[in-house]
Amino acid sequence: MAIRSLIQLSILAFAFASSCLALTTLNPRDTPANGSSQAVLEEPFLKFDDTRIADNCDKVLLSRIKTYFDAFVNGDADALRDQEAPEYNITDIPLTLVRLPREPWYQANKAFVSLTADTQVIAISLYGSSRPGAFAIMENVIWFTLTGDPGPGALEGYKVGDRVGMIMLTALWWNAGGKVVHELEYGRLTWEGFNITEFYQ
Repeated sequence: MAIRSLIQLSILAFAFASSCLALTTLNPRDTPANGSSQAVLEEPFLKFDDTRIADNCDKVLLSRIKTYFDAFVNGDADALRDQEAPEYNITDIPLTLVRLPREPWYQANKAFVSLTADTQVIAISLYGSSRPGAFAIMENVIWFTLTGDPGPGALEGYKVGDRVGMIMLTALWWNAGGKVVHELEYGRLTWEGFNITEFYQ
């Protein structure tokens, strides 16, 4: 798969994965542009905001989710890959990707990092288990600032400097060693009038 295609894939859909470090607050209020709402950066924000799922009784699951998404929001593609089993694959429904192997997805993650900044993931809900063979589902919103041109056909109407949001449903399956063996992504860009609070009221 060509690197340009991987860049477009990563920009359009990846949902994955900061310790609670303060850098700049992402306030997801509506700022209509390009037919979608954009979040506004304010001081300070949690890069991976897991406050709404902190009461989940499976603390092993919480730890894995935090580690995985910390790596994503910090732009650490190597740390992400380290948490994926060698046989890892991802199915992304919006992108019509079915069981894409770990290495092509790793390259896509590196491309994503090179074209984005100020990435934040806000966890809305978490269900499932950390047991081997089980899976977990997390409802979440991803925000990032576009810092490079994703290429023709990707993110039409957006330009460098725009804030992009995606509402996501992420499912992760575990092996006996606690690694991710399969990932399933559903998602779409946020829309004009998008309000994250409606998802957890």
